[in-house]
Amino acid sequence: MGLGDVKFAFFMGLFLGWPKILFAFYLAFLIGGAVGGIMVLSKRSKFKEKIAFGPFLVLGTFISWSFGNLLIRLAERLLI
Repeated sequence: MGLGDVKFAFFMGLFLGWPKILFAFYLAFLIGGAVGGIMVLSKRSKFKEKIAFGPFLVLGTFISWSFGNLLIRLAERLLI
């Protein structure tokens, strides 16, 4: 994560609020790791090559904003 990602994450927190920001970060890291792993396995990038993380933060924010309440209720059902 670069400094731009940190600034964007700050505004994500202001926009989404407390519970949804956790899902947004989790989804961003999960999707980014999956895409990065697929790129390495398919030889499209090297293991140490940098990949932009901003698009994954945007995708995580959009999914959390759209389906955040549903995800929170689902997590509460699974954990309680």
